[in-house]
Amino acid sequence: MLGRRKAVLDYLQGAVWVLPALGVIAGLGSGAILSMIPVKDDSLIDKLMFQGTAGDARGVLIVVSATMITTIGIVFSLTVLSLQIASSQFSVRLLRTFLRDVPNQVVMAIFACTFAYSTGGLLTVGERAGGGAYVPKVAVTGALALAFVSISALIYFLHHLVHSIQIDAIMEKVRLRTLTLIDQLYPEPDKPDRQVETAPDPPVDAVPLLAQQSGYLQTVDVDDIAGLAARSGHTLQLVTLVGDYVTAGAVLGWCWRRGATASTSKSTPTSDFAQRCLRYVHIGFERTLQQDIRFGLRQLVDIGLRALSDAINDPYTAIQVVHHLSSVQSVLASRLQSDDVRRNDAGELLVWLPHPGFAAYLQVVCGQVRRYGAREPLVLGALLQLLSAVAQHCVSPSRRAAVQAQIALVVRTAECELTDESDRAMVVGAAARAMEVVERPGTLAPPPSTFGQVAGAKAVASTITAAEPAVSADDSDRRVTNA
Repeated sequence: MLGRRKAVLDYLQGAVWVLPALGVIAGLGSGAILSMIPVKDDSLIDKLMFQGTAGDARGVLIVVSATMITTIGIVFSLTVLSLQIASSQFSVRLLRTFLRDVPNQVVMAIFACTFAYSTGGLLTVGERAGGGAYVPKVAVTGALALAFVSISALIYFLHHLVHSIQIDAIMEKVRLRTLTLIDQLYPEPDKPDRQVETAPDPPVDAVPLLAQQSGYLQTVDVDDIAGLAARSGHTLQLVTLVGDYVTAGAVLGWCWRRGATASTSKSTPTSDFAQRCLRYVHIGFERTLQQDIRFGLRQLVDIGLRALSDAINDPYTAIQVVHHLSSVQSVLASRLQSDDVRRNDAGELLVWLPHPGFAAYLQVVCGQVRRYGAREPLVLGALLQLLSAVAQHCVSPSRRAAVQAQIALVVRTAECELTDESDRAMVVGAAARAMEVVERPGTLAPPPSTFGQVAGAKAVASTITAAEPAVSADDSDRRVTNA
């Protein structure tokens, strides 16, 4: 049930209410404890504690609690505003990243703790039944200390909020989370002599594993399924990739008994094994970054597509997105990306979980960015820079072929969409430099100037220089004609 625990942990990390709720509990508990601590008169501790009367203490607690509830409203409004900015300017799929922001949750927890502490302290301050006033000096002093802590937290929150909605900070956060997932799923480096294992064909008596609900395949507990398959003598082969959307009743995979005959299949029904496996296959209404690398790439690509839209029209942000994608895709190019296959000691197949593969990841990165940025040569140049950097890390011919195909698509797009000759020349020249890296293993990627503004300026200069003799000849012909 590791996947189930991960799903719960992922939900708790994105739940805004968890830490504030713990803050309320901590505030009420600490307030009740501190209110019972006696302080001797004229002691050193007494001189450092609150010196007012019971009325003064109630006034302090009322002011602190009222200020905190107002501050909580302001912080909540600013948080909602940042979510609106993220969804409208960047991508709606980034909202989960903002919800998982721990500093924001900690600040909200501090404010909630201060409010609960001060409000609960009002119950302990007042006149006693036998006469006399009771002032919990330690508790009231703690309220004042929490007020100063809350002011510091508010200043930090404003600082953090301004920096967290910057596009560079958002892209860097998504990039790091995606790289962390890559390290978890693909820890081994790729090898030039690796053997590609082909998935077996399910036998004719295999039982389909059907989805019980519609949604995205979020996680698969491969270890738990492998243990179950080893004990029951079954094999499970999944055909749906993590991150794909399935409808209720769709085929997730196939399961069968290893070396089973008709009689043994009836004695231990494979359908029961399929139902038990469904407990370890988790389907939800949204995609997550628990086992889905494509979702991390999708978040970055969405930022680039939104920047290339007519409503925003910010090509440079799309170029920055491609730069961050280059970092992620280069790591993917250097890692072994075989399917997750589990076998028993005898070599018999237990579980087969397919992975998208290098070509699929590369298509996610390049496909839509190439089409939406077809009329901006710098975006196409950034894609070629990405492909050259990726080719530098490819050690297998199949991956180099995938990179070569993407370079050819970029050149074809430039020839079809770019009307200016200098723009086409820049893209074609950059593609030629990137192709050198593909065709010559061990070649380092060319410098960034090959794909950016410097290359564009050189293309413009060479185009004008090539056109000058033709212009002079045309002018001389006109002069002869006029004479």
